[in-house]
Amino acid sequence: MIFLFFFALSAVFWLLQTLNETFETEVVVPLKLNNVPSNLIITSDLPDELHVTVQDKGSILMKYLYGQPLTPVTVDYKNYDFGGMAGRVQVQEAEVRRAIAAQLFSSTRIQSIKPDTLEFFYNRGLKKKVPVLISGVIEPAQQYYLRHVVAKPDSVVVFAPSSILDTLQAAYTQNFYQAGLVESKNLQIPVRPIRGAKFIPDVLDVQIDVDIYTEKTVEVPIVGVNFPADKDLRTFPSKVKVTFKVGSKSYKSITADDFVLVISYEELINNESSKIPLHLKSIPEGVSSVRIHPSEVDYLLEQTSGE
Repeated sequence: MIFLFFFALSAVFWLLQTLNETFETEVVVPLKLNNVPSNLIITSDLPDELHVTVQDKGSILMKYLYGQPLTPVTVDYKNYDFGGMAGRVQVQEAEVRRAIAAQLFSSTRIQSIKPDTLEFFYNRGLKKKVPVLISGVIEPAQQYYLRHVVAKPDSVVVFAPSSILDTLQAAYTQNFYQAGLVESKNLQIPVRPIRGAKFIPDVLDVQIDVDIYTEKTVEVPIVGVNFPADKDLRTFPSKVKVTFKVGSKSYKSITADDFVLVISYEELINNESSKIPLHLKSIPEGVSSVRIHPSEVDYLLEQTSGE
């Protein structure tokens, strides 16, 4: 017990001696912008807080760290209102430093303030509506494919000085990466910020629609085109199988009527073989890996009475 008593006593003396030495620490000071008119939009705001490095005795620094929080430093917009339609305002560092020092003990020295440059941009109605472009990498899983990607809304309103509005043609999402997708999903993606500009809305709903491939086969009739009135085409067989890959969501909607297999008269009269190759004139959207079986057919050119 005697040992513990003297050990605790020595610890107290050590702590008192330590607290009497000079140290540096960082304290956080809130920052606010006041008296902003209702008809004015702040397009790039001030930071919410300042990180201030101060120097003083340890006992004083303990009060900053564990005592009552420092009150916010306020920047009065009225002091920077020059009546322009849009512009940039840089807050005087001396004003901020005085507001912080007023809350500190007289012995405390301010070593640095971060960020060291305080500025905000304002706008009185200069705006422009621009389309949204998606900036990202999307990779479906194997056997899946990307049906479509859309941003909602597909356009945003940007408030900015005319120097920005004159050259701004589109708003871009922040870069994102999605790999191995096996189902559709929605993402909340912020708009890529531009210094001095404010986007409304500044967060977009990006809808990614993926689907799995499945195989389907339909029978498609062969059609002759550009034949004279007195000529008739017969093929053997008259229909062929068309096999293709299609997403499961479109499986039922894609039918034989969506494909057109043609043989032109010009192609036929120049053909020296007894068989003629087949070509698809029309392929529906969302279909891939199309195969025709058989890929060529026997044919007969018949003379008709005509009109």
